[in-house]
Amino acid sequence: MDLKESFGITVKSIRRAKGLPQIAIGMNQGYISELENGQKTPTLPKMAAIAKNLGIHPLTLLAAVYSNMGPEDSKQLLAKVNSELESLR
Repeated sequence: MDLKESFGITVKSIRRAKGLPQIAIGMNQGYISELENGQKTPTLPKMAAIAKNLGIHPLTLLAAVYSNMGPEDSKQLLAKVNSELESLR
C-alpha cells in the first residue's frame, strides 16, 4: 500500500469510527471523497486541518497512516520517532 492510499484509508476509518460525515472534515466533500479513495494528496496545512476536524493531533494521524502501511505497529513506530527526536536534540 502506498502513502496516498494509506492516508485515504486511515482518514476514512477514523472519520467513520467517530460517526462523522465527509462534510464534517471541513472541506469540499468531493475533495474528501477523492482523498479517501487515494486519488488526492493533501498539503501539510490541509492535513493539519483534517486532523483537527477529526479531533486528533496531526502527528496522531500521520502515525496511524504509517502504522497502516506496516511493517511497524504503532508502538514500534512511536518508539522510533521518539528515539529520532531525542537524537536531534
